Amino acid sequence: MLPQEAWQAGAKSRQMSKVLMVCTGNTCRSPLAQVILQKLHPDWEVRSAGVAAEQGSPAAAHARQLAQEMGRSLEEHRAQSVTPELVAWADEILCMTDSHLSLLKREFPEAGSKARTLGRNISDPYGQSLAVYQRCAEQLAEALNH
Repeated sequence: MLPQEAWQAGAKSRQMSKVLMVCTGNTCRSPLAQVILQKLHPDWEVRSAGVAAEQGSPAAAHARQLAQEMGRSLEEHRAQSVTPELVAWADEILCMTDSHLSLLKREFPEAGSKARTLGRNISDPYGQSLAVYQRCAEQLAEALNH
């Protein structure tokens, strides 16, 4: 079973879950993934963080725009780094790339089997056009909706 299939099978069997979405800077991919997963599962608690986040940075403008188009808001979002407390809090930790997963497990061995990727690497749209952000959001929605 692929990591994505394992997560999806487990997700379908749970009524409520605490999910941590992880990317690099916590301004693009993981906040978008958080918004998408919260929309798909409004009863779940979803947070996001980065493996190299600049603490307090706002979500990227295009990420904020896409969240608004989905009926959500990232206006109050502020980047945060992955911490031992967030790792302990999460039932599931979903990383955007294999390298995020490797770094997370190296820095936080306690993440153990609850950390995985979405089944594919989600490209970083940072600093690119709205169209690239839209493709990223589509990839995220597809990965999270299966």
